[in-house]
Amino acid sequence: MIFKKLAIAIATAALVSACSGLELQNAKTVAPAGDAFSKALYSEYVKLSTDEYNEGDYTDSDLFATRAIAAAGGKPTEPEEVASRKQTAGAAKALGEARARLVKAFAGGAKGRKPADAANAQAMYECWAQEQEENFQPDHIDACRIGFFIALAKIEQAPAAPTPPPAPAAKASPLNFLVYFGFNSAQIDAKARNAIATATKVIKESKPSVVSVIGHTDKSGTSSYNSQLAEKRANAVAEMLGKNGVPGNLMTIGSLGENAPAVPTPDGAKESGNRRVEITVRY
Repeated sequence: MIFKKLAIAIATAALVSACSGLELQNAKTVAPAGDAFSKALYSEYVKLSTDEYNEGDYTDSDLFATRAIAAAGGKPTEPEEVASRKQTAGAAKALGEARARLVKAFAGGAKGRKPADAANAQAMYECWAQEQEENFQPDHIDACRIGFFIALAKIEQAPAAPTPPPAPAAKASPLNFLVYFGFNSAQIDAKARNAIATATKVIKESKPSVVSVIGHTDKSGTSSYNSQLAEKRANAVAEMLGKNGVPGNLMTIGSLGENAPAVPTPDGAKESGNRRVEITVRY
């Protein structure tokens, strides 16, 4: 009986250890060394590790903590390969293009010119990849993706050496934000309000050339009614953007009704994923 209890205690301790995210504690005890980029990347990875630990994702917490320790030792890891995580074809393509731009910026000296922004760009890229692989927290995916493109814009736009003449900065990709609505409603709830606030922050910080606000519905109800409902939704979002400080002359507002569903459904079907307004920020 004593041996049985001891075996249970050992197994329990092993399980707790495996799920405890101990690498984060190890990372927090390390004194970061190396150049400014390595030190900044260490801090970024510790934050990512902490966020995942607090969400109970100990595997990714340990992964980011291990990368933090490497950065602290002056040997930062390269941006995570897209193939290291299971992604949909569309997500893999977007992440691959993003990683290529990041690596190109690094090759152009971004780590030395703007080490903090370069470290933030790498961390947000890997945050995006991690959240996209899980694919159940759209707001987290958006936050990491948007954070990446904001940081990337800063390091891509850094001035090049006077000789040869600097190449023009790459044009920023459009950013999309989704605001969802209840059935047969154009009322903006708390979750929708948060999505609009995030879009507002990006618009104010990145100075786009145009912001399109397009309303959509599902396929329940008549086409003419859905066209009107989609327009009400678009106007409600545009009004809140305006109250948040987005200039009216920057926005184009439209309605596609039930004609461009995000989720294909038969006519007459209710689908929450189609009851939305798409905010597209273009540069």
